[in-house]
Amino acid sequence: MKQKQTRKKRHWGWVLIWLLLGALLAGLYARFVEPELLIVRRLTLPAQNLKDDCRVVFFTDTHFGRDKSVSDAVQLVDKINELEPDVVIFGGDLLDNYARDQQQLDLEMLRIQLSCIEAPGGKYAVWGNHDWGGGAVRIYQEFMESCGFQLLKNEGLLLEEYRIQLMGYDDYLTGDMEQLLNDFQEDMFPLLVAHEPVTANLLAELPKGGLMLAGHTHGGQIGVPWIVQRILPPGSGDFVSGLYSLDKAEPEFFRLYVSSGVGTTRIPMRLLAPPEIVCIDLQRDEL
Repeated sequence: MKQKQTRKKRHWGWVLIWLLLGALLAGLYARFVEPELLIVRRLTLPAQNLKDDCRVVFFTDTHFGRDKSVSDAVQLVDKINELEPDVVIFGGDLLDNYARDQQQLDLEMLRIQLSCIEAPGGKYAVWGNHDWGGGAVRIYQEFMESCGFQLLKNEGLLLEEYRIQLMGYDDYLTGDMEQLLNDFQEDMFPLLVAHEPVTANLLAELPKGGLMLAGHTHGGQIGVPWIVQRILPPGSGDFVSGLYSLDKAEPEFFRLYVSSGVGTTRIPMRLLAPPEIVCIDLQRDEL
């Protein structure tokens, strides 16, 4: 009997050791490996009313600062340019906390790098909650414009070359959401951009065949099922990451892509939610 009890204790002792070792390795991976794995997500989507095929590269939530070095922008910009985009869009949250990190931020280096992004169809950006908060509101607009980005705040414009109606919305948590743009042109492909994905639920009418790009969620950063739904930030709604259809009866009526973003906030860790940039090939739909 004593020998059986001893064997059981040893068995559970080894189980505990392996569990602790696994947790340690997962923690080290989440802290030092996955946050550096910048991947490219590729989507090919049919687009009604498009005049010509258009490659859109979307990146968001860089959170440069204490946990994300400005030097990482070199790899980011290189990957974007390698994709040879027609249009580049930034989804907000450039800096993590400007007031806290401004002494260690090399903004001139970041300006040089973001200025090197090449997109013949234009570079565009929207506001995120960290661009309004943490003191970044004082510099964000001027900085992005100096990098060649046009900042859209509840504004729309027409990309005539592709027949795209591009609409950028203010930040859901900290911006002005009183005047949401709902004036969609029927002969244009509607491409909407907002920082928080829940913005899509506020639109009085979804444009047929349209696409919205959003970020903010970071894919939860810790993308473990059950846990991730409980740690998503306000403004995420029921969205975590990936491509969603907002009309179950007609899946291609309106689609929303939620990017897990590039950087981290609060904790410098990612697990099962690698950083990404998104390459979307919009293809002219002849139907």
